[in-house]
Amino acid sequence: MAMPLLARDVYKYISEDGEVIYSERYHPDAERITVSDSKKTAALPPDEQSEEARAAAGEYATFSIVKPSDNETIRNEEGTVPVGISLEPGLAEGHVIHLFVDGTKLDSDIKQTQLILQQLNRGTHSLQAKIINSEGESLKESNSITFHLRQPAVN
Repeated sequence: MAMPLLARDVYKYISEDGEVIYSERYHPDAERITVSDSKKTAALPPDEQSEEARAAAGEYATFSIVKPSDNETIRNEEGTVPVGISLEPGLAEGHVIHLFVDGTKLDSDIKQTQLILQQLNRGTHSLQAKIINSEGESLKESNSITFHLRQPAVN
């Protein structure tokens, strides 16, 4: 199952209920998050280096699938589904994310937290992600979510 992935800029904002929302659509109170090439690295301030060291050791504080939400119904004619992953601290050097759709790993190693699945068939699907180190060992597993993709009838 090879599905192309596309990286895009996303917007992050906090709803009136205090919920953190990530979206590809502009919102007046949103902070724009630019998805960049993860191979580029920048020096971190000293207070953040300890988080990077913890991530390198596989100690991620947060790792979960936040989009789509569990049991969400998505109506999409093209079979595309945006996926958002919450990850703190950021992905450490040498680590990748493996995304599993219906229990099958995507062919691509993922290094970004916002992506789009393409060419999914209608029906109920499951998603789970795992952080893998350079030796191929699983360091952390995300929650597993189920979503429903609905498309117009072909008749």
